[in-house]
Amino acid sequence: MNRLILEFKKLLANKKLILKYIVISLFSYAFVFVGLFLCIDFLKLNQGLSFIIIYGIAYLLLYGVQLKFLFYKNHDSIKLIRFVLSIIFFYLAANFIYIVGLKVGLHYFLSSAIAIFVLMPLRFLIYNFYVYKN
Repeated sequence: MNRLILEFKKLLANKKLILKYIVISLFSYAFVFVGLFLCIDFLKLNQGLSFIIIYGIAYLLLYGVQLKFLFYKNHDSIKLIRFVLSIIFFYLAANFIYIVGLKVGLHYFLSSAIAIFVLMPLRFLIYNFYVYKN
């Protein structure tokens, strides 16, 4: 447990890594918001279907970008499997938060933003300590 706390403190001290994660995430979420707008308001697709499509594409792009430019790791099957498992968890969690937001009457942008801000810190920790760990 002490080792985990020390690693967590070390991670929080790595401001450059955190900043890069935030920048990559902002680009990813900008893609999500633009994609949702295009699918829902322009193409008139269902809000739930649009969310599933856009988030699916965003997660696929994130794997490659984070692997090479954030954590500086090489692709291997274990990392890919871990990433897929994390995607399943975060995809389900994001969809749940998004749909609950829609059900209570939130605009799809606000519902998506809530999902992002709730899951973003947890995603960073899971990626750092589990997905991209050697």
